[in-house]
Amino acid sequence: MKTAHIFAAAALCGLALSFAISANAQSRPGFATVVSIQGQARYSNDGNAWHPLTVGQTLGAGAVIQTAADSVVDLALGNKNFPHIAQASDRVAPVVGAASFGLPSYHSSYVATAPNVIRLYADTVLAVNKLLTSNTGVDALTDTELDLRQGTIFGNVKKQSSASQFVVKMPNAAAAVRGTTFVLSANGDITVTDGSCVISAIVNGQTVTQVVDAGEKFDPATGLVTKLTPEQIVVAEQTAVQVVTIVEGAISVANDETTVYVSPTTGIKAETPTPPPL
Repeated sequence: MKTAHIFAAAALCGLALSFAISANAQSRPGFATVVSIQGQARYSNDGNAWHPLTVGQTLGAGAVIQTAADSVVDLALGNKNFPHIAQASDRVAPVVGAASFGLPSYHSSYVATAPNVIRLYADTVLAVNKLLTSNTGVDALTDTELDLRQGTIFGNVKKQSSASQFVVKMPNAAAAVRGTTFVLSANGDITVTDGSCVISAIVNGQTVTQVVDAGEKFDPATGLVTKLTPEQIVVAEQTAVQVVTIVEGAISVANDETTVYVSPTTGIKAETPTPPPL
């Protein structure tokens, strides 16, 4: 009964927040930026026309993303746009006059804060139903709703204000997370490695609501919450570190405004260019 009350309270809070953000003149849409792609993926803004997904692409509410077999997509969700992320690890600028040597030149700059991270695994379909932020002057309120129609996602959601919500819908379940690291499948199977979430799922025709804390797993077949083994916890934590490192590392590189100069003759790098000889 207690968990049911928790989930119901979260749902009511979400409805109130949605109305408040919509009515607030300071409200603005959030962004889902594609940070990395392994394999192939596509997206649609209307559910009919599909387009290839590319790194650095920014999507908004209404977008549907689909990954192919053996493919993975990492997204950064937040109130910042990350347009300068590219599928390249090196960003260097050659010295003046080095263009004739055919050296590559990369430079990108923007200011970004650490975002929420979502990874789509192979054969996954994820819709972005809602991405809203509102600055009340005290706390930044966020209202995020994702629709996991097929497959599996990893999520790392930063700690939010009490009035914010982050909800993932599934065909027969819904999960409310806050400051949580998790792996979630469309059938309602969820593993939590940090924080906690409230999940409500239909089990044998009945609605079951459970709180899943760090180190626990919810089984949609039984409606029970069980403890992870030490080995499962290690694997889950390693996955979390890997995904978050990839996303935040890419953003950190793109956010670095340092221009590195590479000598076309010696290959020596320096942050300050060497004056060309007289």
